[in-house]
Amino acid sequence: MKLRSGFLTSCATSILLIGCGALAPPAFAQTVSNWAVDTTANTAANAQIYDSMSWAGHEPLAAPAPVPGMPVKAVAPLPIGWWFHGFFELGGRGFTNNPQDGGSMWQGGGRSSLAKFNEYSDNSPGAFGNFWLATGTRDGLYEIDAWGKNVGYDDQRFIVDLSKAGEHYLTFGWDQTPHTYSDGATTLYNGVGSNHLTLPAGVANTLFGDSGCVFTAAGPSAGCSNPITAANAAKVRADILNFSHPIGLGIQRDTAAVDYRYTPTDAWDVRVNYSNMRRTGTQIDGVVFANSTSGVVVQAPKPVADTTQNYGASAEYAGTSPWSQKYNVKVAYAGSTYTDDSSSYLVDNPFCSNATTQGDQCARNGAASSQSALMSLPPSNQANAGSATIGADLPWKSRYMGTASYTVMTQNDQFLPFTNVTAFANNGGANVPTGWKGIPGVAASSLAALPAQSLNGQINTLMVNNVLTTQWSSDVKTKLSYRYYDYDNQTPELHFLDWVQSDATAASTQSLHAPVNTLTMSYTKQNAGADVNWRPNREWNLGAAFAFERYDFTRSSATATNESTAKFFVDYKPAAWVTVRGTASYGMRRADNYNYLQNYGLFQWPGLPLGTAAALFQSTYRQFYLDDRDRGTAKLSVDIALSPTVTVTPFVGFREDAYNLNASFEQGLDNNKMWNAGVELAYVVSPSTNILLSYVNEHQLQRLTMDNSADGVNGPFNQANVWKTTVDDTVNTYMIAINHNVIPSKFDVRTSFTASSAVDHQPWNTTPAQAAATSVTFSQFPDVKTLFLRADVTGIYTFDQETVRRLGWNGTVRAKIRYAWERNSVADWQNDMMAPYMFSPSITGVGYQTWMAYDNPNYNVQMVSGSIVVGW
Repeated sequence: MKLRSGFLTSCATSILLIGCGALAPPAFAQTVSNWAVDTTANTAANAQIYDSMSWAGHEPLAAPAPVPGMPVKAVAPLPIGWWFHGFFELGGRGFTNNPQDGGSMWQGGGRSSLAKFNEYSDNSPGAFGNFWLATGTRDGLYEIDAWGKNVGYDDQRFIVDLSKAGEHYLTFGWDQTPHTYSDGATTLYNGVGSNHLTLPAGVANTLFGDSGCVFTAAGPSAGCSNPITAANAAKVRADILNFSHPIGLGIQRDTAAVDYRYTPTDAWDVRVNYSNMRRTGTQIDGVVFANSTSGVVVQAPKPVADTTQNYGASAEYAGTSPWSQKYNVKVAYAGSTYTDDSSSYLVDNPFCSNATTQGDQCARNGAASSQSALMSLPPSNQANAGSATIGADLPWKSRYMGTASYTVMTQNDQFLPFTNVTAFANNGGANVPTGWKGIPGVAASSLAALPAQSLNGQINTLMVNNVLTTQWSSDVKTKLSYRYYDYDNQTPELHFLDWVQSDATAASTQSLHAPVNTLTMSYTKQNAGADVNWRPNREWNLGAAFAFERYDFTRSSATATNESTAKFFVDYKPAAWVTVRGTASYGMRRADNYNYLQNYGLFQWPGLPLGTAAALFQSTYRQFYLDDRDRGTAKLSVDIALSPTVTVTPFVGFREDAYNLNASFEQGLDNNKMWNAGVELAYVVSPSTNILLSYVNEHQLQRLTMDNSADGVNGPFNQANVWKTTVDDTVNTYMIAINHNVIPSKFDVRTSFTASSAVDHQPWNTTPAQAAATSVTFSQFPDVKTLFLRADVTGIYTFDQETVRRLGWNGTVRAKIRYAWERNSVADWQNDMMAPYMFSPSITGVGYQTWMAYDNPNYNVQMVSGSIVVGW
């Protein structure tokens, strides 16, 4: 029944329904008592409220008639109410095959490691949890969402979103991202992660003596085996293995971020963002203690401790132009600040004795060696950028997009001294190395010896980009573009009278590397292009494009490069079940005034004879960003719908870079060919089952020409001294994925398998003249082989909704179980042999070196996980 207009007047004399409690619930009576009865203003509102209510199973109530003379109250809005959704996933995971962690390749057996498996994630065994929580008002105006992933592990992530629809959007985020390099590295050093890598007491003295070095009046050079003998090498190897200890290598990134968006009207969009990324950990660093790699060399764990802050703001307005078409304008600011906790770190020399009263004595192999190495870390720096963008619809069905940005990058950290060494070998304990040509009377370790105290580095960039598109007709569309980029390096160029090479030797006495001027390279880059697209009918879509790119360089081997590229593409759909897509392009790049010596070589090495300056730079080596190059590309794919449930997509691609345009003068990579081909098959077996299959073959051929003899410095080549090789890389990847609904709406199974095999073949080819002129027996490099296998099976069971309610939960409950097998196997002769100490009697100059032997990409993991997902 409906409540009629006379209902109120028939219940005593009160509109509060006090005497009608048997007829109306108290809550409903309260609602009516607060009702305004001004029918002129509230008739529609009253009807809406009544129609939205149900009175104990009766029909919706009708609006009451007004009572003359009674006071009028304001409308009290009904509570809007909030909705709540979310899920919690709690489970555990573990390994079924107990894979080894921390195995090293050089040890032979037990070569597994989990470093590569956990390179960018943390899949450690144990309990894990994920969650999503969300709430919002039922009118859709406000909403709050919170996510958490892999909580408690090194790759955990949290996000919180808060929004008022159409106006405010605020996001907070925090995540961790690991980058694991190794869990089986070895090192002699203590203080890993600090700014001074020290050696255990007595280690340096022991290695110095066991390597065959003894202190003499003439210095350690006369008292060291040169090269080290096999007997001494055996002692050194035993010492290194005895004193080394295992460590992990990697970086942990912790990033906190906030992003705010404000859209007060449909025309405005304002955004502000900030992020703070903290990196801590260690990386591999190569440290050279002498002026050549024949001296003391070690791999050391470089400390990483820095902070990067990124921040920005933008405002965009969308409106209507005077010619009644849409336009938008955007202005933005972006900034970045990088701060390193330290500017340098020290590494002690493991082959250096300090047992004498005449100063540190360090192993030498024909060259001086320092007792410690001062290693620089990235300098703190800052960047600030402003930009403006405009997009406007123009007459004649055209649209223009333009962007201009200007960036200032600065770096002005205090320079490090040339060295921290004060007592140089063979120099009577003086504070300068032998042959020093720096400022007279100033110690090489003093900041006063520097030509400047800081870089005062500044690079300004200007970018202007313009794009104009025009729809000439229903079937013809064009695009014109022009981009200008100016990389203006305003950093002062410094002049060094001399400097200390590897903390041990005056650069002026070693390969004539001083005096020297620093180089400040600048360039401008211009890009221009024109595209046309023609769609004559529903079957054909044709297009052509031309692009031109020019670089103008300062302080580079070439003053300019010019590259022109033509591109064509076609889409053809002869029938509803087949589509053919193809593209092809060809480009040519040529350099202007390619002359290293005249462009900057003579400036870089002032005062040196012409022939000497040329020897400091092998101008015949190919420089990829400058050298003449022809590039051709082609791609073709076909989508074939064999039936409504089966689709096949074969594809093929090719690219060739040809650099051997002046083979008599240049060496390095002559030609690089890459092609790939494959096929994908999608098959919907039934509404509950679908299958995806794919196969891809990738092949790359790189032909190299090298000449290490004297004529390889400036050319032309003597063919008797030239050797060539063709690096042949092949990768085959197979994948199958099956999704099957075992029990409709209850039990789903997802299965996938991936297999990828790669072979790297690097033959060593020599000419008959080379083979006859050398006593070295040339043999082929072993192939580098990689095999990656992964199988993944996941089952998800959704419990019956009625059963869940009987257990007292008004939501969804799912059970997940997963099995994953992942195996990576790499056979690489270049890395597999890497041990903490390596020595070969046939190779001189390797006796005073120690390595971390960190690389091990092999693992074999079988993981099982199970979890319960509770949602509402």
